[in-house]
Amino acid sequence: MIPLNRIPVLLIASTLAVIGLVYFQAEWMRYSRQLSEEIFNRQVSMALCSAVEASGGQLCSGKSVSCEQACPDTGIPALSGSLALDTAFRANLELALKEQGIDLDFYIPVPDGTVSQLLDQGDLQPPQCAMMVTESDSTDTSAFTYLNFPDKETFMMGKMRFMIIAFVLILLFTAVVLWYANWSLMKQKRLLETNVDFFNNMAHEFRTPLTNVNLATNLLVKKHKDLKDNQMVDVIRRENSKLLAQVERVLHLARIENGDYSLQKEQVNLKALLQAVCDEMGMQIEARGATVQVDGVSDKFEVFGDRLHLGNVFRNLLDNALKYSCGNPEIRISAQEQAEGVLIWVQDNGIGIPDSQCGHIFEKFQRANQGNLHEQKGFGLGLAYVKSMVELHKGFIRVSSELNKGSRFEVFLPA
Repeated sequence: MIPLNRIPVLLIASTLAVIGLVYFQAEWMRYSRQLSEEIFNRQVSMALCSAVEASGGQLCSGKSVSCEQACPDTGIPALSGSLALDTAFRANLELALKEQGIDLDFYIPVPDGTVSQLLDQGDLQPPQCAMMVTESDSTDTSAFTYLNFPDKETFMMGKMRFMIIAFVLILLFTAVVLWYANWSLMKQKRLLETNVDFFNNMAHEFRTPLTNVNLATNLLVKKHKDLKDNQMVDVIRRENSKLLAQVERVLHLARIENGDYSLQKEQVNLKALLQAVCDEMGMQIEARGATVQVDGVSDKFEVFGDRLHLGNVFRNLLDNALKYSCGNPEIRISAQEQAEGVLIWVQDNGIGIPDSQCGHIFEKFQRANQGNLHEQKGFGLGLAYVKSMVELHKGFIRVSSELNKGSRFEVFLPA
């Protein structure tokens, strides 16, 4: 489940990703257009040379025509020499262009004046310059001949038609998917906020009557001493305590997720804390016929944390070990000092956890699908609470397990 405070970040990140995709796609298309322009110019150059060669290198007055230098800004070679553009040359040029895949109408104006004068008149764009023609026995370079393609842009766009259509379709598809994903995410965010508010309010509403039941039971026992060892009163107390603990767990998790939870940290002696937890759960341990061994925990091991919630962390782990063990549970609690803190592990000989579920066991409402779940009561909040509390203490928790052989929970807490 995505935390509520991360949803706006995901929306912004996905939008930026799409913008980046559009930018790079546009750059790629611009580069492809430039490359196509260069290929077009090269093909026109080759067609011009082929047309000259097909005309025998002689035009009109018998003076030679050859491909020499490139015209300005195009890379298309110029023609130098005497040129009278007759029908044969035009036919050869048209055929050569078609052989290069250029089936376009063209015309070859031969205006008087320099290139700059012609361009100033707006009659021709520089990329359409193709031939410069001069008399071979003259130093006059004022006569120019140009090859114009009126439908060149349409031709170029036609070659990129598939690319443009694909780009537009992909862009539209991506935009629709992004819009739908953002819409669904915002819808789920609103639904999640509603559910969280509902469960929080419900938990608060349950806590008040449960607390009242607990107080009323204690007052009843005080007034009637004969009820002190009454079995029914014990059941009421025990079940009421379980419900109250679940409600508190829900409220703690909600406050942690909302980011408004503060810990009352102090130096906590680890051995004393673990021993207190085992003593508090003595009745449960005895009822299950379990053996709990605490070893390797030095009196010097101390962690910096909230005593109440650290006690709840190990209480939950010990409770899980008792609930999910068959026969007479054997539980071992050990610790090892490390460079920046203490590593504590709780190991049992229970039913174990499948490998496919080990990565999800710390999620809310998640319970291992092993054995009969209805025999073990709970909402799947215990380990989620444990993980949240350990991470609030800047530590970590991990699990390793083997089916029918038991599980090992390792908790690292900074000193």
